[in-house]
Amino acid sequence: MKEIIKKSVLPKNIGWIILISLVFLDAVLDLIFAKGKGLESPVWKPIANLFGITNPVFMVPFVLLIFYFFVKGLSRLIEKTEKIIYSEELVLTTLVLVYGVFDLWLILFYLFNFGLIKNHFYLIPILIAVGILYDWWAEKKLKEK
Repeated sequence: MKEIIKKSVLPKNIGWIILISLVFLDAVLDLIFAKGKGLESPVWKPIANLFGITNPVFMVPFVLLIFYFFVKGLSRLIEKTEKIIYSEELVLTTLVLVYGVFDLWLILFYLFNFGLIKNHFYLIPILIAVGILYDWWAEKKLKEK
């Protein structure tokens, strides 16, 4: 069973290290290339205004806190409904994968003027599809004995 886990989900500590790096990378890219306009999104603006944050890098702890509660809450729900023991690792790995694809798009867009997807809102269905496809595959692997 442990070999299957190693091949289908990240260990928690590795997953969190990668996620922290991705969120920090996103904040730095936003600061350098978008001059902090990411803080104007409907999701982050209320939090940024509440705490007076004008630099995206200072928003990283709040984003990670939200992700922490998201991972914990969703993993408990999956554990109870799907009977998957490593549900927290599954949710965390999915989040890392989706956020990694998003950061890859940001790097391609900012550094190489990648224009296939012009608006980040058009990327949302692609990110959802990536997450769902990975979850289906990993869930099948985790349920195998």
